[in-house]
Amino acid sequence: TTNNISVYPNPVNDRLYIETLTLTQTLTQTLTIEIYDIYGRRQLSTVSCQPSVIDVENLKSGIYFVKINTEKGNIVKRIIKN
Repeated sequence: TTNNISVYPNPVNDRLYIETLTLTQTLTQTLTIEIYDIYGRRQLSTVSCQPSVIDVENLKSGIYFVKINTEKGNIVKRIIKN
């Protein structure tokens, strides 16, 4: 399920880690990751295999929403950038 995705640390300074927590997932699962500001503007978009390390150092401080698209569905997590 999409609830088994971990996004950390939160709050984040420079690197955001995203990984699936289930052992049944293949290690090469592709994730489409998009980060939006509180106004709904996309700030970052990337496609990577999990676990993923996203460089968010250039984002301004504030609240962001991380949209993760997986083969099993989508999930949105809220993060705070220091």
